Amino acid sequence: MDIFSLDSETAKNIGLGTLGASVLGLLLVLKFINSIVSKILLLAIFGGLAYFSFTQRDALSICAAKIEANIASIQTTSCSFFGQDISLSNIKP
Repeated sequence: MDIFSLDSETAKNIGLGTLGASVLGLLLVLKFINSIVSKILLLAIFGGLAYFSFTQRDALSICAAKIEANIASIQTTSCSFFGQDISLSNIKP
């Protein structure tokens, strides 16, 4: 078994955790950073991470839905999440 293999539910949970952590990071930056340049830079970094995490999680959900809809005609049952292949073993025909 590959150490870095994920299933779709674990990947969705990781995406949600990353999204939550970046929102928490945004709040901490706004509260504790005094320099306006540092605030803008860190807000852009955390905002970009939140956006990227949300879009990756959404793309994974869309991919899983397509596979569920066409399970009989699709040969491969994997999607990509942050560049990693995700196995979709919990989808039943």
